Amino acid sequence: MKPLASPFSDRTLDVQTRSEVLSFRKEDFEVVYHYYEDEGHEFTNDEVDAINLKQVYNQYREKHKLPFPETIRTIREKYNLSATKMAEILGFGVNVYRHYENGEMPSQSNARLIQLASDPEEFKKLVLLSGVFNGKELEKVIRNIDILIAKEDNQCFLNELINYVLGAESLNPSRLNGYKEPSISKTTEVICYFIKKLNPSKTGLNKLLFYADFLHYRNYGIALMGLEYKAIEFGTVPLRYDSLYEYIAEEGYVERKSKEFPNGYIGEVYKVLKNEPSSLTEEEQATLNKVYNSFENKTARDIVGINHQELAWKDNQENHDKVDYRYAFLLNLCK
Repeated sequence: MKPLASPFSDRTLDVQTRSEVLSFRKEDFEVVYHYYEDEGHEFTNDEVDAINLKQVYNQYREKHKLPFPETIRTIREKYNLSATKMAEILGFGVNVYRHYENGEMPSQSNARLIQLASDPEEFKKLVLLSGVFNGKELEKVIRNIDILIAKEDNQCFLNELINYVLGAESLNPSRLNGYKEPSISKTTEVICYFIKKLNPSKTGLNKLLFYADFLHYRNYGIALMGLEYKAIEFGTVPLRYDSLYEYIAEEGYVERKSKEFPNGYIGEVYKVLKNEPSSLTEEEQATLNKVYNSFENKTARDIVGINHQELAWKDNQENHDKVDYRYAFLLNLCK
């Protein structure tokens, strides 16, 4: 988080943090509270307010099993409909769906209706009941939904395989995946980015993915890829990293090779074979650039040494525990 010019003096202030309990809808949630302090005054700005509130919203959605904004947007996009049309189909006020996509918290009843709409067969019923479409327009929408129903039936096994290699032991956003549904396409793009920029070994690549996800969560309250991580002897690593790299290689994105390093260690290195159009947002690209700049000219041994200084590894390595994304606010690197 960027330093801030104090409104009370000529000092430049770094953000401070502490444990704090914030209330939302008559419920209390513990967060890593961000604030500035100078000349006896404690204050915040829009940026830190957003990360404080995002932590509360994340926990509330997780507790009550409410859909996250990215999920809400994805549901609409797969039907190729506008937010206004989705709101009309579900019986919401005009543009309410767009507000939910932008982070506004839905009521539990509206949330359940959105979750029901994620199933194409159920959504088809809602479309027919709503009366929003008629004639050829209705035929087109129903035809698209029928195609989705058939595609999802055929995609079932592949989805299970992808979720396995991503280490997605729970598909629900939670504190263990940075409140983001894991994405194989985003993960593949990030892996290819680091291979092209830094040519890392497998050991180094594991840590780069960790820092990309956790740094993005620290700055924006949501992970970049949504991977789960565990702490092992050689640092914090994606849950099933071997299966992940094997899958991406089988799909033809990268080539895997063994390489002997000057210290005699034999490790795995990669070469990018094909590129897809980038889906990275400006914020995601900024996160990757920050990680790249932090590790440029670092060896795998350097990266492991840096990673071993993180509490995310120290507190969890003894039993190879999964790493809670709250450790993102305690990162030593990329401050």
